[in-house]
This record gives sequence, structure tokens and C-alpha cells, in this order.
Amino acid sequence: MTGAEFPKAALDRAGDLMDTFFSDMLTRAVGSDFFAGGLALGAFGTLIGLVRMVWFMARAQARRRWAVSLTVDNRSDAYRHLYVWLDRKGALRRIRQVQATGVRTGAAEIFAPAEGRHWFLHGGCLCSFERTLREKTRVAGDGGPMEVLTVTMLFGSTATLRNWIDEGAAICATEEERPPDLHVLRGDWWDHVCALPRRALDTILAEDDRIDRLRDDMAWFYDNEGWYRDRGVPWRRGYLLYGPPGTGKSSVIRALASDLGKDLASISLASPGCNDEDLRSGMACAPKGAFLVLEDIDAAFAGRTQGEQRSGVSFSGLLNAIDGVAAQEGRVVVMTTNHPERLDPALTRPGRADLHVELGPVPATVAADLFRRFFPGEEALAQGFASRLGEARIAPAALQGWLLQHATDPQAAARATGLLPESAPAVAAE
Repeated sequence: MTGAEFPKAALDRAGDLMDTFFSDMLTRAVGSDFFAGGLALGAFGTLIGLVRMVWFMARAQARRRWAVSLTVDNRSDAYRHLYVWLDRKGALRRIRQVQATGVRTGAAEIFAPAEGRHWFLHGGCLCSFERTLREKTRVAGDGGPMEVLTVTMLFGSTATLRNWIDEGAAICATEEERPPDLHVLRGDWWDHVCALPRRALDTILAEDDRIDRLRDDMAWFYDNEGWYRDRGVPWRRGYLLYGPPGTGKSSVIRALASDLGKDLASISLASPGCNDEDLRSGMACAPKGAFLVLEDIDAAFAGRTQGEQRSGVSFSGLLNAIDGVAAQEGRVVVMTTNHPERLDPALTRPGRADLHVELGPVPATVAADLFRRFFPGEEALAQGFASRLGEARIAPAALQGWLLQHATDPQAAARATGLLPESAPAVAAE
């Protein structure tokens, strides 16, 4: 063997030895239980992965083809109506882990399931609802987190899900008499003060049907969002109630809120802590659907000069808050004043105060109706009461005060001596 052939032979020999070594190692490994178990486990894991992938693909395909879903959040009335429907149909009955929702039917509060997906059967269809809280997104008004509710129905239709919400709304309309909540703007946030006692619309004194026409106008506005959108008109409406003190302006607002199921969001422009930015942001994020109430609007800017600022709110700041680019859609602004002649035309024009309603003293015939409400069955006294008033027109607050003063003595009330013009006391402010 030459010197040149020796390295090659040595390398060949080393290669043969390595082949033999690895061949023996592979033979022993294949023959061992540990290797066989690992191989089987790996194959099983791969199979499970494939099954899961097929399952997720099949589920996604089924959801696209055979399932319909509806998603609502707690900023809309549909959220409340859907919860009421789920509660009444028993979908929430078997849930063991629950949370308070703040949604009520009558005096009872509905308890919602914990976050996650929950299943139920309805009409032979498999359904689910998923509850999600978005802590980083706060809801205007109460400042709580946004809650999202997604309902899914297998082999259903969107019309069915829409019917669920409509049925829930009907339940609320027929079985609930929720009093209006009063919210007050404190700086740039809304403080829930209390629930106001409900007031029936037919307890408001008026000599004609102006209150009914006002109510119908508001109801049409709330029910016709699409009409405004189709015509490119901002979905906002403003009302101006005017008349002497004691003629029922505040009472009308409360009665309308009770009748339409709306809350009241009161703003005091004279508050020293309120400025233009607070007012703008407050009105932009007011409680959904609530009446934005600006009482005695004349007192805030009476006798102003151009650009003058009263308290912390300027006149231009008020106008921008009412109908500026950040103004809330779907909202009603109700302004009241004892002196409409003092208001700037820029505030009372259409778009800011679309409908003006005068509330004044009422004639004897209307006063007699209030007498009958205080003293049922005393028809003769009611007619005598109206006769004594004659042509006088009396503020509703003065009428009510007089009848309350003689609540246990209808004979004295019917004499109406304290209501006659020559002896009438000063009219109490609202």
C-alpha cells in the first residue's frame, strides 16, 4: 500500500464502522418499547390535531351556512328587550352563575349569566348566547363597561331573531311602568340622582289637545330614525315650552318622559363648575334617549351682549352643544322659559327649537275637571266651582294649591274665593 492509498483506506474503514454503529442503534431503538410508545404518541397527537382542525373548519362552515347571529350592546334598547325575552322564555333559567344587569321587568331585576357562551333550546333549534364585558369601553351616562350580547341560532333566520327583540319590547310596553330616572350634569359627567315618580299624561291641565300633539310629535321622532337618515337630516329635535310661572312646564316634561319611557337629563347653565367644553362633552354623551332639559333658559343669557359669557358657559358654546358636529344623534332637547320674548332668535330657530308650545292659565271648564279629580262624585260642586270662576283663567299651580288647601272640605273648595282675580294670591313658581 502506497502512502497515498493509506488515508483513503482509513477513511473507508471509518465510514464502515460508523454505518455499522448507527445501524445497530436504529435497530435497537426500533425494537425498544420507549421508541414505539413515543412514535405512537406522536401519531396520536397528529391525529388529534387533524381532528381539531377538521372540527373547527366544519364549525366555521356550519356557522356561515346554517347559523344566524345577532349582536347588541347595552347602549341600545334592543339589549334590554332581548334580555327580557330571554328571561321570559326560560333561556336563563338553568344558569347557576349569574350577575346583576340593572335590567328590570316590573319590580324584578333580571340576572344575567357570567361571561362566556351558554346554550339553550328554543322551538327545536339549538341556540346560544355569549356575554362579553369590554372593560376599556365605558358607556355614556352611568360610566359602566360596555356589555355585548351575541345570540346565535342554528337553522334559524334573522327574522326570528328580530321577532325576539320585538316580543321583548312588547313585554316591556305592556308589563313595565318604569319611572323616569333623573340625571344631572356635574361638570363633564352625569350623576344619576333618583327615579322620579311617574306622572300620567292625562293629569296635565290644558284647554285643548296641544299636549297630545306634543306627545305624538315626540313619539314620531323616536320611531323614525331611518326617515331622517334617508334624507340626510340630523336625527335631533328641539322643543320650547313657554308660559308664565306655574303653568305646568316641568310637569309636562315629567309626564311626557313617563309616557314615552324616557329618562330626564337636566343641565343647569348657571352652575359655576360648567364651561363650554363640559357642556359640549356632557350633551354629546348624555344618557341614551333621555330628554336633555334646559329649564329657564332665558335666565342664563338674559340681556347678554355679543360674545358675553355668563357663569362658565358662553352663548355660542350653548349653540354649538345643541347642534354642533359633536351633537348626539337621537336626542331631544327641551327648553323652558317664562319669557320667550327675551330669547335670542338664534336659539329658537328651527333645528334648535323645532316646536314651540305655549302653556298658560286655563279656563273654568278645565279647572272644573281638576276639581272632579280631587272630589269624585261631586258634580254639582264642580259645576258651581266653574260658575264662580266665570271668565277668569287660572294657572294650574294656583288651582292645585287651592284644592290641596281644602282637600278635606269640597264645599269650601267650591267657593273658589282664593282664586278669584280680586283675591287671587301670587302664583307660585314651578
